[in-house]
Amino acid sequence: MAQTVQIGKMNELELLRTDDKGGFLDAFSYGEVFLPLSQLPPDIAIGEKVNVFCYIDDGRLTVTAKRPKALLGELARLKVKDVTEGAAYLEWGIRKDLMVPFKEQRFVMKVDAEYVVYVTKDRFNRLYGSSKLNHFISDTLPKNSTLKVGDKVDIIAISKSLLGTKVVVNNSFYALLAKDEDVSQIKYGNKIRGVIQSIRPDRKVSVSLHALGQEGVVNAFDVVIMALEEHSGFLPLCDKSSPEEIEATLKMSKGKFKKVIGGLYKNHIIEIKDDGILLLKNNLPKNQEEDHTEVNTEKHAANESFDETFDSEKPF
Repeated sequence: MAQTVQIGKMNELELLRTDDKGGFLDAFSYGEVFLPLSQLPPDIAIGEKVNVFCYIDDGRLTVTAKRPKALLGELARLKVKDVTEGAAYLEWGIRKDLMVPFKEQRFVMKVDAEYVVYVTKDRFNRLYGSSKLNHFISDTLPKNSTLKVGDKVDIIAISKSLLGTKVVVNNSFYALLAKDEDVSQIKYGNKIRGVIQSIRPDRKVSVSLHALGQEGVVNAFDVVIMALEEHSGFLPLCDKSSPEEIEATLKMSKGKFKKVIGGLYKNHIIEIKDDGILLLKNNLPKNQEEDHTEVNTEKHAANESFDETFDSEKPF
């Protein structure tokens, strides 16, 4: 099968020859394509390959050694540089701006504002962006996906709903990040790592920012116990403590803290006082895993109303 250039992707193209202005790369059916001298790797030899981004500009193949903020089939939060009657032009991280036609704008775009857009292409292989994500992102886990509960994924937050934060997973499908998760580090359009928390029979997905099962919960329990030991067995944190106090001390959300101390209390590891928690034991009991499972089951039960997640969406 003949090799070809993948438009909208990074490609490894062979250096055929050079002159005083740059190099000429083998672009297969497109022939030779020019790369400026400033973008050629130092001391590169003829026959070696260069990693370049390939796109169509003014009807011809153009390459750059710079990687744009989003490739074909990816999402990114981009800033609007200019707006015309028929399109908006977004800063893409390369010389060429990403055009978003007016009909592909979910909301009318304004200069200097930032929007999450999906990079796609037309029948002429010309790349453009769209903020109408529903045209490209699935509501459910694709049938050909091999993802399973516990797998790590990339997530991008795009809006809030009654049950939590709506995210896009791996540029492919929507999922719910429950409202009891600590979202203080999440920003609209930023990519972070998450974990598949549950997959329903209808293939709707929930995600978490933390490891799941015994490993994840034990880690949280260990954090609290280690903090207690470092503070002579007492922490001035309780149900009345502010989320900021808990975050500053334990680096976890108040919701997670309450579940952890609930499990520790049930196992007679701590005593809950009016002004804090007191350590009674230094070792976790053997049946701890059962209590952690209850915590996770409780969290999964909160997703029974998942169908409501994308109703009444609010801007992030």
